[in-house]
Amino acid sequence: MTIRSQVLDGLNAASHYGIEDLALSLLALRESGADPESLLRSQDRSGGWCAIPGAGEPGVFHTALALLALRRFRRLPLQSAADHAFRWLSDVRGLESHWLWQWKFRLFDRQVRFDPSKSGWPWVPGTVSWVAPTALAVLAFQAWHRESPRIPSAFDMLLDRACPQGGWNAGNSVVLGVELDPHPDFTAMALLALGDSDHSNDAVVHRSLRYLHDRLNRTSSPYSLGWAVLALSAYGHAGAEDLRSQLERATAARIPALPSRALALAALALEQPPFRFEGTVR
Repeated sequence: MTIRSQVLDGLNAASHYGIEDLALSLLALRESGADPESLLRSQDRSGGWCAIPGAGEPGVFHTALALLALRRFRRLPLQSAADHAFRWLSDVRGLESHWLWQWKFRLFDRQVRFDPSKSGWPWVPGTVSWVAPTALAVLAFQAWHRESPRIPSAFDMLLDRACPQGGWNAGNSVVLGVELDPHPDFTAMALLALGDSDHSNDAVVHRSLRYLHDRLNRTSSPYSLGWAVLALSAYGHAGAEDLRSQLERATAARIPALPSRALALAALALEQPPFRFEGTVR
């Protein structure tokens, strides 16, 4: 059984797919006649997508992933759905962008170290900015060639939140004076977002690429390896081929047992030539 055939089986069988699984599966199967109709039907009336269709409130991360998946299909209804989603994304802001919260973080709440004037996107409305939703939102705007005055601030926010040793944690780099460890997945997402910016050659990017390769050199997680290979490949990093071989070995014996999102990421990362999100081509 191949990785893509398992992704296709899961896509055909699942009636309760989470949006991350569905969006990544559609990306992996974009050349195989996959139908984005189920993703279109699961769009919330607000314009966003929930993590699980019909459960909870829409989130930025899942809305951005849905937009990245839909960008690869050429059908008329997609434009209307995308317009609705981008209006929703444009209205969602991190709480720290409000002057009152900036005042709070600058003068009173000093337990975390970040510049509140540099904001991106939260996971869900009514919370502060986080790395993963900000990175995916930037990628979605880039992929659809949509302009947003918030993109420069999002780049600044990502750079401001980078861990001192390179890479990114979920939100902040230092809490209560303690440096937090970076996470491979969030690091890869941030690197992909910065790849099409004027910051792609910054020192923090080079440190983060080195961290990503060194950190995953012995891992067997297809999900983390998939994100890492996508990011390293986008930068033409020499370590991408090493991790791609590692990903192939880590996935081969476990195909039936892996979740759809991991299989879909593996399928994308193992493509030749390397798959690139639109907007990350250098």
